[in-house]
Amino acid sequence: MKSNIRSIKQIRSDHEREFENASFESYCDNLGISHEFSAPRTPQQNGVVERKNRVLQEMARVMLLSNNVPRNLWAEAVNTACYIGNRVFLRPGSRNTTYELWKGRKPNVSYFYTFGSKCYILNDRDQLGKFDAKSDEGIFIGYALNSRAYRVFNLKTRTVMESSNVVIDDTRLKSNDHEEEEVLEDDSPLERVVVTPNVGTSNEVTQPITRVPNLDSNEPAPWVRRLHNKEDVIGDVNKGVRTRHQIANLISFTCYTSQIEPKKIDEALNDEFWVLAMQEELNQFERNEVWTLVPRPKTTNVIGTKWIFRNKSDEKGNIVRNKARLVAQGYSQIEGIDFEETFAPVARLESIRLLLSISCVHKFKLHQMDVKSAFLNGFLQEKVFVEQPKGFVDAHHPNHVYRLKKALYGLK
Repeated sequence: MKSNIRSIKQIRSDHEREFENASFESYCDNLGISHEFSAPRTPQQNGVVERKNRVLQEMARVMLLSNNVPRNLWAEAVNTACYIGNRVFLRPGSRNTTYELWKGRKPNVSYFYTFGSKCYILNDRDQLGKFDAKSDEGIFIGYALNSRAYRVFNLKTRTVMESSNVVIDDTRLKSNDHEEEEVLEDDSPLERVVVTPNVGTSNEVTQPITRVPNLDSNEPAPWVRRLHNKEDVIGDVNKGVRTRHQIANLISFTCYTSQIEPKKIDEALNDEFWVLAMQEELNQFERNEVWTLVPRPKTTNVIGTKWIFRNKSDEKGNIVRNKARLVAQGYSQIEGIDFEETFAPVARLESIRLLLSISCVHKFKLHQMDVKSAFLNGFLQEKVFVEQPKGFVDAHHPNHVYRLKKALYGLK
């Protein structure tokens, strides 16, 4: 937060928990930093930061998709996008980068590589044999902040590492885009040489070498560059055809699901597939008797609700279902009034491991089951009221609220 050039005097942020907490406030007080907050749901009061976040997200998305980097490395992509932006983008009204304004010197970008490039990390951790591979294959994902090293994702250990003993190959990414174009645009004349090998000294037959004359320069070169065996093209005709059924299943999923996860409720209400998903969630509430519609209380806190939208995929990554979940905005609950204690109604990992160990020793047979909407089966002792979900407000009682009889996702 401090530098030998300048020190931060003021910070403006929203009311997210990572900014509005005792630890951060104490840190700012110790350094004499004034902390201001923007008004709730008013991002324009902190427009510079909000726009910067959007730019970083767009950069990170392109970096992940362009090189097929696993999506779970999104944080590394955002961090690298910020690292590059501080050293490349010029500040408005200035010919200097952010790094140069802060450090007082021009940044060095000679060590930059393409995000997602294939790389090789020296394996200096394991005891290797004389003929073992000396390096592990990985993916280049960024730069270390506190040392002169690269950040890489080791494909063998499935971990993020920092090392200076890295060889990065980003030429493959640059050449693949033009490989097909270079092959098709190669108009050099072709020459075919047919050679018959010798089969024996006694019956040696000399076959003439047939050369195809060069084509006239005014004629275009043929598009066919190599010969293909019929078996390689059509495959084994005796094998069953499975591709058609797989494609049919994929098409059926695509026809009855939406491929886009809406970010706002207004977007979901304009998509018939997401409307059906939301209606299915509310039907589940009715079947489980989760709530009942009552007049709005005058002296009781009413908790807001929010829709969460997710696409469910199968083991091959195909979207098979649109899942809409209604959650309560539990952060607006008041301790001592809306809830007393908080706990997670799940088994500890240690307990699960102990159960599996006992089952292995005694050769017990274990069965696993999944209860749909299991969280909705917990009864509530407190009086908890939630707003009607947007888009599904009762037309006859628009000012009514729901009183919860059972637990709802998001409650404390």
